[in-house]
Amino acid sequence: MKKLLLAGVLVLSAVSFARMGGTTNGYMGNGMMNGGSRMMATGSHMNGGMMNNMSPEFRQEMQNDMIKMQEKQLEIRKIMNTSNPDMKKVEKLNNEFYQIKANHMNKMHQNMITVNQ
Repeated sequence: MKKLLLAGVLVLSAVSFARMGGTTNGYMGNGMMNGGSRMMATGSHMNGGMMNNMSPEFRQEMQNDMIKMQEKQLEIRKIMNTSNPDMKKVEKLNNEFYQIKANHMNKMHQNMITVNQ
């Protein structure tokens, strides 16, 4: 009976995971990391038409920004995964993350304006 129950739970979790689409580019779609999912969705534009309008140097700069944001989120996840998370560090990392993201978006908007002129 235990084996049957375990198999049922395994199948149910596999179906739920597949339905969710796995992870959203490395970030689970839970409440705490939704900001990461949205961040990755922003990065997905880089795989579409916007990439065609970027110079190779600018494209590399945008990819580096994405990596920096992912690193900040990983640091936050590591801290939050401890038994006693240091919220001051989390707050500092969040501020750094959003500063990088704001600069990234400003650069992208500036590039859109220069390309469309």
